[in-house]
Amino acid sequence: MGISILTYLSNLAFIGVFLIVIFASRWLYSLSSPYNTFSEIIDKKNLALGISIMGFITANTIIYSAVITGLSQQLQPNLMAVCQHTALGMLLLLVSRQVNDKVLLHSCCSHRQIITKQSLSVGMAQASCYITSGLIIGGVLMRGGDIFSVLVFYALGQVSLVLFTKIYDLFTNFCLIQELESGNIAAGTSFSATVIALGIILLHALGGEFVSWQSGISSFALDALTAFIILPVVRMLVDKLLIPSVNIDYAIKKEHNVAVALLEGAVAISVALVIFFAL
Repeated sequence: MGISILTYLSNLAFIGVFLIVIFASRWLYSLSSPYNTFSEIIDKKNLALGISIMGFITANTIIYSAVITGLSQQLQPNLMAVCQHTALGMLLLLVSRQVNDKVLLHSCCSHRQIITKQSLSVGMAQASCYITSGLIIGGVLMRGGDIFSVLVFYALGQVSLVLFTKIYDLFTNFCLIQELESGNIAAGTSFSATVIALGIILLHALGGEFVSWQSGISSFALDALTAFIILPVVRMLVDKLLIPSVNIDYAIKKEHNVAVALLEGAVAISVALVIFFAL
C-alpha cells in the first residue's frame, strides 16, 4: 500500500510539470505573436484568436503526453528527461507555427484576418494545423532515437502536411485560401477535420520504435501514402454514398453548410482513428 501511495504521489509531479507546460504554451504563443494576445482575448473578446491559441495549447498537450508515453515504454520516466523532450517538442512547434502560417496557409494567417476581421474560419484552420503539427512532433518524440533522427522525421512529417494541403486544393472544387479569407466557416471546418485526420495517421507512421533508417522511412512513406489516398477517397464516398443528395463542394462553397462539413470531417477522423488502431 505504501509503495502504491509513493508511486501515486510521484506521478503527481508530472501533472505539476504539465501545468507549467500549459502556462509556457500560452507565453510562447504571445511571445511569438506581433500583437498583444492578452488584450485581444480579454478586451476585444477575439474568438478567432482564442481558437488559434486553443489549438496551440492542445498541440503542446499532445506533445507532452507523447513524451511521457514514449519514455515509459523504454524506462521509468524521470522529470528531467520529460522536461528536456517536452522543451524540444515545444521549440519544434514554434518552427511549425512559422511554417504553417507563412507557407501552408500563407496569405490568410495575417494580422488582418485574425485581429482585424476576427475570422473564425482562419482561426479554426490555424488551430487545426497546430494540432496536426503537435501529432507529428508527438509521434517523433515517442519514437525515440537521437536528435538527428528526430529532426529528420519531424521534417518529413511537416513536409507531408504542407504537401497534403496543396493536394487538398486539388480534390476540392474551391480555393481553400479564398474561402478562408471570405469567412467561410464550413470550409474551415472541413479543412480542419481533414488535416487532423492526416495528423492521426502520421502519428501512427511516426510513433513506432526507431529500428533502422530503412524501416523507419519505408513505414512512414507507406502510412503517408495511405493518408494521401484514403482521405480523398473517403471524401468522395461521403459525397456519393453517405449524403448522395448533396454535393459536398457546393454545400461548402455556395451554401456555407457547416453541418455537411462536420459530417464529412467526422467520417475522415473516424477512418483515421481506425487506421491508427488497426494497422
